[in-house]
Amino acid sequence: MQENNRRHRQVANRIREELVNIANHEISDPRLAQVGMVTFSGVDLSPDLRDATVWVSFMGKEEKDPAVKDAMKALASASGFIHRLLIKRIPMKVHPRVYFRYDNMFERAAIVGQALSEAAEVEQETSRVRATQEPDPQEDE
Repeated sequence: MQENNRRHRQVANRIREELVNIANHEISDPRLAQVGMVTFSGVDLSPDLRDATVWVSFMGKEEKDPAVKDAMKALASASGFIHRLLIKRIPMKVHPRVYFRYDNMFERAAIVGQALSEAAEVEQETSRVRATQEPDPQEDE
């Protein structure tokens, strides 16, 4: 089982590397150029390696943005082309079909960052209140 997980990681990493090259050099769809930098944040493989879900995000863009929706459509329409390129570039018995999903990691990171900032402020306020309320242990002696 451990070997299978290692194999999945290796295949997923190789697919991601190839997708970066393909997106930068092989796909000339203007819908992708319109969104700017494309980030392939991860690849999830099915246990039989027949399907790959590729997580895609676009720096500074939200999922609701029409340009992002167009870029996702461009990737979906290029999936057959991408699949054929992966067959040529990655030696495997079975090559996964590639499905693209939007990854809102930048949005999640901003929310987590805000929550951590708020938690730090609460902790500082709590420390200040405790410092004013707690008696000095040396006064009890």
